[in-house]
Amino acid sequence: MFNIIRQEQREIEDELEKEEHRPAPDIGRLAALRQQATNLRRELEHFPES
Repeated sequence: MFNIIRQEQREIEDELEKEEHRPAPDIGRLAALRQQATNLRRELEHFPES
């Protein structure tokens, strides 16, 4: 489960970085991606360090 959540977090962070570097980033999309990344980080906190 940890690996699935971690992979999803990486994908969201990649999308977030791409959106941030667009000439005209979509502010709503940035906010949603940031929220998703935060939620995934919180989920990962429930797992012991590997």
